[in-house]
Order: sequence, then C-alpha cells, then structure tokens
Amino acid sequence: MKTPEYEILSRNVRNGLVEESHFGVFLKFQNGKVVKSFGKDNNYPFFQRSCMKPLQFAAISGVVDAFDFSPQEIAVSMASHSGEDFHIETILGILKKIGLDESYLLCPPQEPLNLEAKNSLIKNSQPYRAIHNNCSGKHAAMLAYCVLKGYDVKNYNEVNHPLQKHVLNFVSNLCGVSLSKCQISRDGCTLPVVATPLKNLAQGFLEVFTNEKFDKLKQAALQYPYYFGGHGRTDSEIASSSKNLIAKVGAGNLCCVVDLAEKACYVIKVADGDNFARGVILTEFLKKSKKINSAKLEKLFPTKITDETGVEVGKIEVFCTDFE
Repeated sequence: MKTPEYEILSRNVRNGLVEESHFGVFLKFQNGKVVKSFGKDNNYPFFQRSCMKPLQFAAISGVVDAFDFSPQEIAVSMASHSGEDFHIETILGILKKIGLDESYLLCPPQEPLNLEAKNSLIKNSQPYRAIHNNCSGKHAAMLAYCVLKGYDVKNYNEVNHPLQKHVLNFVSNLCGVSLSKCQISRDGCTLPVVATPLKNLAQGFLEVFTNEKFDKLKQAALQYPYYFGGHGRTDSEIASSSKNLIAKVGAGNLCCVVDLAEKACYVIKVADGDNFARGVILTEFLKKSKKINSAKLEKLFPTKITDETGVEVGKIEVFCTDFE
C-alpha cells in the first residue's frame, strides 16, 4: 500500500531557528472529488476515530423520531463532549427516555475533558464515571437504537452485534467504500471504528450534513455547537463562529470542517498528533479564507510564541491556507 505523502503544514520558529515542524495532509473535497490538497493521502486508510460519530448517528437516526430527541440530544449524540453539567444532564435524559441508566454504558470511566468539570469532581471527592467519557452521548444513542430494534443491550459494543453490523455497513456506504475492503479496529471507547481514505471521510461528512434526510442532525450541530463538543474545544468554537461551518475533531489529529455554503468538506490530518498545531492551522486557514473572524479562536490558538511573561520570542508559520 502506498503511504501518505505528508507535506509541511506549519512550523514553530523561535528567535530565527525552527524548533518544531508539523507535517500532514489537508484537503478540500467538493463535487465528488478532491479539488485541492496539501500533501497526498494516496488513498491510505486512516481510522476515522471520533470524526465517525456524526456518521454513526446518521445510521441510527431513527431514534430521533422514535424517542422524540431534542436538538440538544441529537448534538450530544454526535459529540466528543467535554463532560460539562449540561452534557451529563442531556445524556441522562436520553437514558431516562429509553428506560435505562448509566450502568448500561459500555464506555470506560474517563475524566471530563473540561477542566472545571474535572476539578468539580475532584473537589467533591466524586469518581469519574462512564457518563463522563467524551463518547457517552454516542453510547446512549446506540442503546436507544438497541431498545428501538429489540437488540441485546448488554454487548452492543461488539463488532458482530447487529447494531454494529448495521452501523459499519451504513457508514461505509455513506463514504463510498466497500466494508469488505475496510480495516476495522476497536476505538478507545470500545466501539468498532472503520478506516477510510480522507476523501471518503469527507464524502461521508458531506452526505450527512447536506442531505435533507439528515436535516435534523445538521440543525442540531449548527444550533447547539457546545453540545457538539464543549467550551474551548476546537470544533465547537469553529462552529460557533460561523453560521455555515460544522466541525468535528477526532483522535489521531483529525478534523473535518463542512462549509455548507460551498458544499465542501475540508479534512486535516496532522501526522505527529499535535492538537495545538492542528488548531493553529485551522484558525489561520479559516481567517485567511474569511470564513470566520473569531477573537476567541485566535486566543486559543495564537501564532505568537511568547515566554512566560508574555514577551514575544517567535512565531508559528502556517503554509497551507490557500485553497483557492
């Protein structure tokens, strides 16, 4: 298999010397093809990780009408949430609707991604629970689908469970690939995750967020971006800064950004796994392309390198902002 041809996307320069270089692939998918790319993935299959969540929820979106999911419940079902109080309350609400409790969640206990939520648990001597796992919204939605279809709820995370067979087939079809040719792994939260080339991931994202039959998913992501991630999170802050953008991050330093006005999907994969570099690159790209004007994103991902007193000692240079 031909491996990716990574290209330099950004570098950190301190006092004239290059201190860090970040390589990867950043592409634009539109009208069924890659129209611009920095680096080439050469059809290398990357595991979709949490970028798969909206696609997984599309596969089980029948729960929306069956259990009268609110937009907030839809958003958190597609989220890598931060474990903030409103996330937990919403997921508990889903479980209550389907007659289950959090003991049925098969994602492992995990500390909240949100620092305030984490510190609150520590302060009150409360343990991290499965519901604090950033994937618990997806797990709750999958339990809802099991209840709807009469499937066993005790092993819903297994690759041969009818739920997962359905989800994997649905996602591969969305992405335009044959499941028989895809590698499948166990993700961090214990659910199966599929690997596809980046352009196929982009295809799946566009299908979910531009197809009218999934309109409720699109509206939920647009209206409730902080349920779709959390405060201070790259994807939520991108979405909250524009009326036309939906973003979703994934482990392995992936991120998909759908531009609804253009009907295009941008996918970035930073090879070294540096999430901060990914945030800087996306922020600079979105600024230059005039898709957003966000002081909050610039504060989260500054290009200035400073010492601990705030004195500027260098800068981050981004090379992949021109997609026109």
